[in-house]
Amino acid sequence: MKKKVWGILFGLVVLLNVVAWKSSSFCNFYVRHIFPVLGGAYARVTSVFPFSVGEGMIVAGVLLTAALPVALLLRLLVKKLWTRRLLSVLGQTFSWVFLAVFALLTCNCFIQYHVTEFEEKFMEQVRSSGYTKEELAALRDFVVVNANSLAGQMPRDAEGYLLYEGDLHQTAVAAMECMGERYDQLRGFYPQPKEMRFSNLISQTYMMGYYFPFSMEANYNKTMYVVNKPSTICHELAHLKGFIQEDEASLIGYLACVDSEDDFFRYSGYMGVLNYVEKEFLDSIQKDAKEYAKHPAISAQVYTDSVFLTKEAWQEVEKKALVSTQTAKKVSRAATTASLKLNGVEEGMKAYDGVVKLLLDYYDGVLYGDMLMTVDVDGQ
Repeated sequence: MKKKVWGILFGLVVLLNVVAWKSSSFCNFYVRHIFPVLGGAYARVTSVFPFSVGEGMIVAGVLLTAALPVALLLRLLVKKLWTRRLLSVLGQTFSWVFLAVFALLTCNCFIQYHVTEFEEKFMEQVRSSGYTKEELAALRDFVVVNANSLAGQMPRDAEGYLLYEGDLHQTAVAAMECMGERYDQLRGFYPQPKEMRFSNLISQTYMMGYYFPFSMEANYNKTMYVVNKPSTICHELAHLKGFIQEDEASLIGYLACVDSEDDFFRYSGYMGVLNYVEKEFLDSIQKDAKEYAKHPAISAQVYTDSVFLTKEAWQEVEKKALVSTQTAKKVSRAATTASLKLNGVEEGMKAYDGVVKLLLDYYDGVLYGDMLMTVDVDGQ
């Protein structure tokens, strides 16, 4: 009977995935009307715990997976009734846990990959043609000038490192609630963001934050440099509202920060997209030094602040590392790329760079207009 129930439930979850791949209308309806109720209720439960429930689930999953081969070996060596029962209980537990995780990933993650794109839902006009080099330069210069201006206003310690003296979590939630006034999908309950306990290990993968769909939590790397935290937290909170695409979550995180009344959050917003915009700009001018010199230079202070971890933090991470950072980074990148492509994001890790296109769309008619259209950014 239990196997039959498991099979029926597994089949329903598979069917749900098939429907999601086939119908964006279904996904839009789900994210608009069902996900806020189910996901919000679940998030309220996990938010009661002061620690990351998602991390605890991962640890429990690893231990359960490791226990299975041990129980199997024990059964082969000890032909007793209790070893058979132990193996049976572990096997059944694993199968039900697998089904639960699959269902939660489907409801809180997989379906969201197939909704209508942000531009189509929330932007009145989106160009069908590309953007010019001049328009990309205008965006890049806007980000650089604002970052340069804010860098000199930030509180710092004796070594020159940035300090944040406010309530990071409350300010982030307030910024996202303000975004809900602009985009209705962002309205509703936000759980408190949570630091990752295993932040040192996470740092080796160069991961700033993680949305745990099986616990509906927004987690962030507590070890990373503080300038990265506001934009990362807002990015992860955007995932909780069904914006699962990385570029869309990055745009929302950026807007939440730069529209905040908190100068540190504004600085974090510009810094969070600076490297993406700068890279695209350099590619568009083919790294021509003379052309680059015509534009505002990134200040030395901004360059100093544009780091993932401080030197001291990296030293602490490497000292406690169980595996090499190079290995951890490769494994994490491969897993992320595989996950993205499994959900139909063919560009894989390049999806993170897509925030530049969204920023170009967002600022169209604000920083530039059609009169500047001459050559596409990609050179076509």
